[in-house]
Amino acid sequence: MRLEQLTLQDFRNYEQVSLGLDPGLNIFVGDNAQGKTNLLEAIYVLALSKSYRALRDADLIRQGASSAVASARVRKLASLDLSCVLSLTEKKRLLVNGKATTANNFVGNLNAVLFSPDSLQLVKGPPGERRRFLDIQICQIDPVYRQTLLEYQRVVRQRNSLLKTAQESRAQLQLLPAWDRQLVNLGTRVTARRQAVVEKLQMYAREIHREISGEREDLQLVYEPFFGQAASGLSGEELKAIFREQLQQLRAEEIRRGLTLIGPQRDDLLFLVNGMDLKKFGSQGQQRSAVLACILAQLELMQAETGEYPVVLLDDVLSELDQGRQLQLLTLLDAKAQTIVTTTSLSAFPQELAARAAIYNIRQGRIA
Repeated sequence: MRLEQLTLQDFRNYEQVSLGLDPGLNIFVGDNAQGKTNLLEAIYVLALSKSYRALRDADLIRQGASSAVASARVRKLASLDLSCVLSLTEKKRLLVNGKATTANNFVGNLNAVLFSPDSLQLVKGPPGERRRFLDIQICQIDPVYRQTLLEYQRVVRQRNSLLKTAQESRAQLQLLPAWDRQLVNLGTRVTARRQAVVEKLQMYAREIHREISGEREDLQLVYEPFFGQAASGLSGEELKAIFREQLQQLRAEEIRRGLTLIGPQRDDLLFLVNGMDLKKFGSQGQQRSAVLACILAQLELMQAETGEYPVVLLDDVLSELDQGRQLQLLTLLDAKAQTIVTTTSLSAFPQELAARAAIYNIRQGRIA
């Protein structure tokens, strides 16, 4: 899978740009605040239908413009055209080969893995970041999971609303069993799929991490469900039984707080090295090595699930890594996936890699 052509109109600080991309390494060089990250953000939008930075779609529209368009030609088994049309006055439109579609059907046409300085917070950041990491991974390769997750999130919102209402009107509690059934059925499916993906991700990440650490350390990824015990090996019916038991135990507390207190929205992902929890006891170098191994494991998992490597987006991340990890990252990516890198300097790139890369200069939203 690769991006052949990217076109932006009034997207962030780009008034108009159209460029072809090399199937291998693409390096975008420029000072800070010139538009390097905006370029990767546009590609991310075309992959996931939404930004990883902006809270509102309107923030993606160039100042003074009323609309913006990000488009790409993607080469998979065949070429296809993707477009995201944003407007200050109308709903966002997503198009595949010129035909409007839903976000659920749009996602998965272009798979991308993003590695940015914020990614380095994956180990020591809050659990929500790790859940998001898993969901982004799975949603790109599994349309059934995408739909299940959306339905589950809707049920949680509706159930929370009911629990808040029940604080003043206890009669509303008679509606709770119907929402409980949906919560259990959908939540079990989300937990089971995440667990299965973590087991596969662990297999790849462990081998990559052993290479990064010079065979000195053993990385383990552990999915930690909300109920505090391993989900590995549990059947769907066993997971449902645990769900129901937790619902009964926490019923009074949920009503008191007006909040759903159980479910995969409270799960976590642990990173262990030689049995040690990296979040609590790992050095910064160990944490970064674990994140790097996990990001690279994503590529292998996506390739195994879809038959193609995703497009890799590296947003000024080389400056956050020491020379050894820089070289390991670029070497492992070379010849595997189309890679799009932003940087303020070419000095971080080995000469042999830079010599065969496509190099672009960005200045004030213009690319040369």
